[in-house]
Amino acid sequence: MSTVDAEHSLDTPPQQLLAYAFPPGFSFEGQLVGALQRIESGGALRILEALFVGREESSGELVAVSLAGRGAGGMIGKLIGFRLEESARKRQTEETLAGPAGATVRELAASLEPGAAVAGLLVEHAWAGVLGDAVRRLGGAEVANEIVGASAAEAPWARLAGMLAASAPPRA
Repeated sequence: MSTVDAEHSLDTPPQQLLAYAFPPGFSFEGQLVGALQRIESGGALRILEALFVGREESSGELVAVSLAGRGAGGMIGKLIGFRLEESARKRQTEETLAGPAGATVRELAASLEPGAAVAGLLVEHAWAGVLGDAVRRLGGAEVANEIVGASAAEAPWARLAGMLAASAPPRA
């Protein structure tokens, strides 16, 4: 564990960038859209932005969609249309290329071979805002906040005493 990130506070739930690469020949079949719906259904995570960039397998043509909002609710319909309707896919690609993500999309697309894709999400850990509010009302302070991998999770408390001492105000 590390001490709390200066950009994070109890007032602002942390955000996390997730990105995934897919090799040529993948087939989503609606699985990602379904996963996005499930991610938000419990309210613990909120999807703030979604980005998909791919190259059509047969033509190498660029397809892309970039969506932002305060949750997946409005994104799901657009993503379903993007996946199923060629006209929606073409319209969303044009809008994405003309929008703020256009340069990034072009850069990502340049590295993709036909049939490959990359997908990214910016999620907000909404649960942390709820917990932070309770901690703040009790007069508490966050000492540590980080995502740990499975190997580090075996003994997550080993360094807590040192972190607590480092974050404590000096005694008079």
